[in-house]
Amino acid sequence: MSTPGPLFVVGTGPMIGSYTPRLFASHSFTSIALFARSSSTLSASRDFIAAAAPSVKIHLYEADVTDTPGLTSALQKAVTEVGAPEVVLYNAARINYGMFGDYKEEDIVEDFKIPNLGLYTTAKVLLPGLQSLAKEKPESHPCLFVTSSPIIYQPFAPVFSLSMAKAAQASLVKLLIEQTKDVVHVALVTVGGPVSTEEPINNPANVASRFWELWEQKKGAWDVELECK
Repeated sequence: MSTPGPLFVVGTGPMIGSYTPRLFASHSFTSIALFARSSSTLSASRDFIAAAAPSVKIHLYEADVTDTPGLTSALQKAVTEVGAPEVVLYNAARINYGMFGDYKEEDIVEDFKIPNLGLYTTAKVLLPGLQSLAKEKPESHPCLFVTSSPIIYQPFAPVFSLSMAKAAQASLVKLLIEQTKDVVHVALVTVGGPVSTEEPINNPANVASRFWELWEQKKGAWDVELECK
């Protein structure tokens, strides 16, 4: 099997956003682009990945997913410098606890932007390249994976704003699945709670393994959702 194209991770962080690219880099991926708001977050993730895969090329891009021009520019720059990705992981979200009536309207808007506006911009910029890759290299496996949660089915009152935002994101993902059916593998991994290295199920290594499971699936047998269990 030929070496896959780059992996882009939008929403890098110390948990899923680092463990997933580390797993991919430990296998067959040789080039990774990481996107996050903070340079310190990016550097920590790079070092974590490089410790497991010293030969992998890791490229860092500062970007706020709610800043459409900035995110668009960062993604386009990465495509120019790193190459069009074969796999994109969208992992950006904000988890704020707050009950109905106590939560500020502007925070609801911000909670919506991160998983939805950011994913829309990411897909708008990168999906055409994924679709082109599928046509140019039939043996490739172009993917757009998204971190999700069971709250898309059963809202959880203490995070009611996130519940609304993630439900909207799941609808966007379904639309993307319909738009790219049998060409780009678009799928969710649902994680049922906070992620921590101490969690028996919701630990970042286990979540990463679900994304790898999606990547290994053959065309014609693509799942559109996997539960972290």
